[in-house]
Amino acid sequence: MGGLGSSLGLHLDAAPHSAEVCLLKDSLLPSNGGIDKPLTDNCAKAQKNDLLMRRALQTLSLYGQRLGAAASGEDAETAGKLEAATAGVNGTEWSDAEDQTARDAVSQLVTQMGAPTQGSKVDLNKIVLDAAPPVKSLCTSFTAYIDGQIKELAAIRQDVDKKSQSRQIRRCGTYETHSICVADTVVDRMVYAEIFARAASLENASYDAKDNASRFCAAHDRLAEAAQKDQLSKKETYAAVVEAVKAVPREQSHWDNASTGSASDATKPATTSTATAKSPAASTPAKLPAAKK
Repeated sequence: MGGLGSSLGLHLDAAPHSAEVCLLKDSLLPSNGGIDKPLTDNCAKAQKNDLLMRRALQTLSLYGQRLGAAASGEDAETAGKLEAATAGVNGTEWSDAEDQTARDAVSQLVTQMGAPTQGSKVDLNKIVLDAAPPVKSLCTSFTAYIDGQIKELAAIRQDVDKKSQSRQIRRCGTYETHSICVADTVVDRMVYAEIFARAASLENASYDAKDNASRFCAAHDRLAEAAQKDQLSKKETYAAVVEAVKAVPREQSHWDNASTGSASDATKPATTSTATAKSPAASTPAKLPAAKK
C-alpha cells in the first residue's frame, strides 16, 4: 500500500483541474454582446472543488505511506504523526467546498493518523478497519469528481474540433462607408489546436489519476476484508490484493467523436455489425460491351 500511496501523490498537480476546465468551457461559449461576468465568479466553485480533491488525494497518499510504515514495524510512539502533520488539515472547517462527505472523510482520516497509539505495538488491523469508512467515502467522491472532469474535457475537445472545421468566425469593421470582414486566420487555428491539445493532455492526466485511485481503493477493500478476519499477514491476503489491483480496468481517451454521455463511454470499443449490405454494383456484375466483329 505504501507504493500505491506514493503513486497517488504523483497526481496532486496533474488531476484536479475542474477550474481550468470551467474556464476553457466558458471561453468557447458564444458572446451575448453584453458585459461578461468576471472569470472568478464563473469558476470559483470549481476552484474550491479542485482544492478539496487535491487534499483528498494527498490524504489517501499519506495514509498509504502510513500503512507501509506500520507494516514495516514503525515505532508506536511516533506512528502516523508526521503523515497527519503533512496533510495540513486542522479541525473540520478547513475547506468550504460543497462536498461535505469528502471534507468530513479527509478530517476523519487525518485525525486517525495523528491519534496516539494504544499500547506498545501498532495494531495494523485496527488502523485498516478504522480507516475503511473514510477511505471508501473519498474513493467514491473522487471517482464522481474525476468522471465529471473527463466528460467535460471530452466535450471541449469535440467542440473545439467542430469550431476549427466550420471556419464561420468573422471579424467585421467599417472603413469609411465600406464594411470589411476578415475570416479566421492561422492564429485562430493555432489557438484551437492549443486548446484541443491542452484538453487532451488534461484528459489523459485525469484517466491516469482515476486509474491509480481505483487501484488504491480496490487494494484497500481487500485489506479491510482481511482485517475483519484478522488475516492481514496471510499470503492469501497479499495474493488477493494483487488480483484486485490487476482487475482494475485501464481507461484511456480516444480522439474521436464518440458520445460523451459518461467517462467510460470513450473507453468502450466500437461495435460493428458482421452483416455487410451489398450494393447493387457489388451484387450485379457489370455488363461488358459486345465485341466488334
